Amino acid sequence: MMNQTTDTLLLHQSNKLIISFHTVLRGFRQIVLRLFPFSIPELLVQLEEVSTPALLNTTANRIQYQLWKLPNKEQALIRKRMIATLSVHTLEGGTASLRLEAAGWLRLLLQAGLVTKPEEIFVTFVTAAVCERAGENATTTLTERKALLSLLFQCFWPFHYPYPAYSWEVSPANEVFYPLAPLLEQADYEMQDALIGIFAELPRLDDEQILEYLLPVVLQWSQHNDPERRRRVPNILARIDHDSARDALKRLQADTDRLVSESAKSAAGYARNA
Repeated sequence: MMNQTTDTLLLHQSNKLIISFHTVLRGFRQIVLRLFPFSIPELLVQLEEVSTPALLNTTANRIQYQLWKLPNKEQALIRKRMIATLSVHTLEGGTASLRLEAAGWLRLLLQAGLVTKPEEIFVTFVTAAVCERAGENATTTLTERKALLSLLFQCFWPFHYPYPAYSWEVSPANEVFYPLAPLLEQADYEMQDALIGIFAELPRLDDEQILEYLLPVVLQWSQHNDPERRRRVPNILARIDHDSARDALKRLQADTDRLVSESAKSAAGYARNA
């Protein structure tokens, strides 16, 4: 009979052999893919059929790699279908991880300036963020919603100086964000903070569909003991044409916290120049 030391040695060698086989197979697969790559139409079909975030990421990367070899006009047409497929996965993917991976790709393409109609991406994110999915527990839904709101906020980055990929003329209309406003009523601090960040990107906030939910929250934050909350709201208050908002902004300019008062004074300057 083999002793324990021999058994352990054989098991170790067997594991090394299995790892070696996997390494060889991966290398062979990469060579085959380089020599006989899938065509873009095949990859687009694969992208429609993916069921895991890893496969979605791999397929999207392969499409992007092949797109760079094509003329700009052909790139735009193919990327349009790619974006449509990613949008479907973001809205209807079978798991939260798949939906978020697709959303991450939409955010990436938008930030790279590769989306011809940015508003459509914002509509997709808002629709996904407010979606109530049957059969999923509340914790999973909340986690996914917060992740989507974070990605949505990052979608505004390509509109900003110093390297804007888009002009503000093509930024999404306020109506796109109406469905998000009711979330403020049931949101915890983290989600309220994310929503306030999103609404702060809009040039004006006088739409009743937004103001009904947003104004009570920012007025509450303007009087909160936490100076960070008070510092976060002046940019919102400056975009609201309402007496209570103006009074709160004026009060914050005299706040005892220096960062809060500076934020309020800066926002007040924006309001005067708007």
